[in-house]
Amino acid sequence: MLYIKDIFKACVCSFCENIYEYNSIDEKDFIRSFKLFCMEDDLQSCLEICTSEVIYDIENIDNVCDNLQVPKYKNFEIIDIIDECRNAYKSTIEKDKTINIEAFVNNLAKEFNG
Repeated sequence: MLYIKDIFKACVCSFCENIYEYNSIDEKDFIRSFKLFCMEDDLQSCLEICTSEVIYDIENIDNVCDNLQVPKYKNFEIIDIIDECRNAYKSTIEKDKTINIEAFVNNLAKEFNG
């Protein structure tokens, strides 16, 4: 089970790893990687490592999550939030036609605010 901030961190890690490290925009790769990051003990360190080569202020995740309508301490099962994460990913890549992390985080926020 994960809190909303952990979900966002795992998503951003997966996004960065797949797009910037592996040069892949395949959503299956994104979801596979996301599930692996969800199992990490220290997502903050993973986030710092995954975003170290790109321009992105990781504090933005805290700011965005603090403004969501979702309670901060609600626990989510990974299986229950896959669709929201996939939709945000697809929206960023296919609709927005960008690989910008901030756009992805904004799309995640839209998905979780419903």
